Amino acid sequence: MTTQVPQLFGSHQNAYTGANEIAQMNDRTIIDVTGSAALPYLQTLISSDVRHLTVPGMGLRCTAKVNEIALELYYFTELAFRIFVDNDIAPALVAALSEGEESHDIDVITRNDLRILALRGDNAFKTVLSEFALTPGIILTGEQQRYARQAGNVFLTATHLESHKGYELVAKSDELAKWQSRFIALGFSEQAELLV
Repeated sequence: MTTQVPQLFGSHQNAYTGANEIAQMNDRTIIDVTGSAALPYLQTLISSDVRHLTVPGMGLRCTAKVNEIALELYYFTELAFRIFVDNDIAPALVAALSEGEESHDIDVITRNDLRILALRGDNAFKTVLSEFALTPGIILTGEQQRYARQAGNVFLTATHLESHKGYELVAKSDELAKWQSRFIALGFSEQAELLV
């Protein structure tokens, strides 16, 4: 008999409560950084100690040393990271990251194929758990902490940004459209944007 390992997911201690809402998030760019030198290279560019991210899925709200660019950084392995950054400052970050592609063994990929759907409300956490067969198990106590998990074709995050506390689904457009319809059927109202 095989035992299934629970797929743990995280939640912020003081998660958003209120109306169950969803909204497309078009204000951020997703960048993947991979390669054998990804960790040491990011360590030189990020103001926080990236070496503390040792558990797959853990993330951090931090800044890049270049122009103090605010970003969210997620750890997969020492060889792979995902970054979320506001669209208006993404080109400066991509340029800074790309400077290391030739001198270090890294690849910087702007993920134009992915979209973000934000989810929040009284039922957001239990809905994410049930729809993706996840188990609650990680409590995030600081506003800087993030947590993410790949669930099938969807990358799920627990965020704490003022404009959209809650959870985000990151996937290709067609996959995200299916989940958007599913959440509407479950009683989440669609918003142009999520306000504080």
